[in-house]
Amino acid sequence: MAGSDLDYPGTKRRPQHPVKKCPECFTYLPLNAEKCPDCGTRLEGVDWLGFAKKPIDWRGYVIAIASVLIYCVFMWWAFFRD
Repeated sequence: MAGSDLDYPGTKRRPQHPVKKCPECFTYLPLNAEKCPDCGTRLEGVDWLGFAKKPIDWRGYVIAIASVLIYCVFMWWAFFRD
């Protein structure tokens, strides 16, 4: 898997980590863990430092964008309508 973000920077070698660390609470977890039992964080693969990667929170991004749009509509309605 050359060029993957799981490779060591500048090498073709993949890291051989026996465990992964939760990025939130730093608990050591087995490689196949999908959720941290201590803090409840959802987890994915392992980066080159041995930390588990967190999945992208698409729901949070959608809610943030919707909130900004609603705020813009409100500002237009409150100050700029005739």
